[in-house]
Amino acid sequence: MVVRTCQSSEDTLENIQSQESTEQTEAELTLKDITLEQPDDSGGLLWRVKAKTATYSPDRRLASVISPEGELFQNGKIIYKVKADRGEIRENGKSIFLQGNIVASSPDKQITLEGNSLEWVPDDDLLLVRNSITGKHPQLNIEAQEARLFNKTNRLELFKGVVAMTKQEPWIGLKSKKLTFRLEDDKLETDTPLLVERYVSKTDRTVSDRLTGQQGEFDLIKQKAILQRQVQLNAFKIPLQTNSDLAVWAVKEGTVVIDKPVQIQQPKRNLSAKANKGRLNLNTQILILNGNAQAVSNNRQSLLLADQLIWNIQTQDVQGQGNVRYSQQDPTATVSGDRAVGNLDRQTVVVTGKDVITEIVPEGIE
Repeated sequence: MVVRTCQSSEDTLENIQSQESTEQTEAELTLKDITLEQPDDSGGLLWRVKAKTATYSPDRRLASVISPEGELFQNGKIIYKVKADRGEIRENGKSIFLQGNIVASSPDKQITLEGNSLEWVPDDDLLLVRNSITGKHPQLNIEAQEARLFNKTNRLELFKGVVAMTKQEPWIGLKSKKLTFRLEDDKLETDTPLLVERYVSKTDRTVSDRLTGQQGEFDLIKQKAILQRQVQLNAFKIPLQTNSDLAVWAVKEGTVVIDKPVQIQQPKRNLSAKANKGRLNLNTQILILNGNAQAVSNNRQSLLLADQLIWNIQTQDVQGQGNVRYSQQDPTATVSGDRAVGNLDRQTVVVTGKDVITEIVPEGIE
């Protein structure tokens, strides 16, 4: 380890130990206004730390530093800049541990992490920051309890109460127990439950739409969320709820594509629907259902079946295509055909086609 002090521009720890000092005792060595440097295996710089004071343990394998500011290197290049209230250089320079008012930044990755403890283990390519973390990135603000930054693989892993908020429109918030930020791809992903919310504006955090699932990812460039397993969409403005095992939400376009069996609920009108697949436009409030599609009006006790249903949720107008079958209870009737046009609120449905079949059950006959 190379040591620089006000009295000596450059020296080794062993040479300083042999010098007489009023601050040196049998147990420890304390130096002031010091710069410490550690070479890597190839002779390049591994780290450089400046501190107000550095106190060495009796075996000289641990140095305690006050007000450290440092630069951490990899292959001769600065990858992190760090500062803290105090810290320790452990295992004869193989790891660095800092505490209190941590600020760690990566110039290349444009990330700054603040917390209360930091550990750097260069052999594991690991920068670990813990305790009440806040992070800043050009696209995100981050909160977590633990962050692990890996320079070689361009990966930031976040743990415990993770919240990530976008810094530009559309205003999106992500919450999970664990999030991995793939820095090279600008993607966030997790294999734990994920919540994705869209807010009204930067200052108004009212949630307009929410998507939850057991795992998922969010692409910051495409502004697209893909969630899987027990996926639920709540479109609060419509309002509408969907449940499925897959949903792809293109936030900018305002579309949600569901390529697995889906169930839809609109409690306000007591309507429900289901199909093999679905596509919802949150802006136009048009829902397209494909494959064994059905819409049910529980108030009106009516059922509309078709290969495809196009449902205008705002007006309640509906169109059916292919193998259409409409049934109602009051009066009891069933109509079959190729196409249908109607309105679920008014319970008016016109069925057309080459072979339209109407079944009417007279009153009093079951």
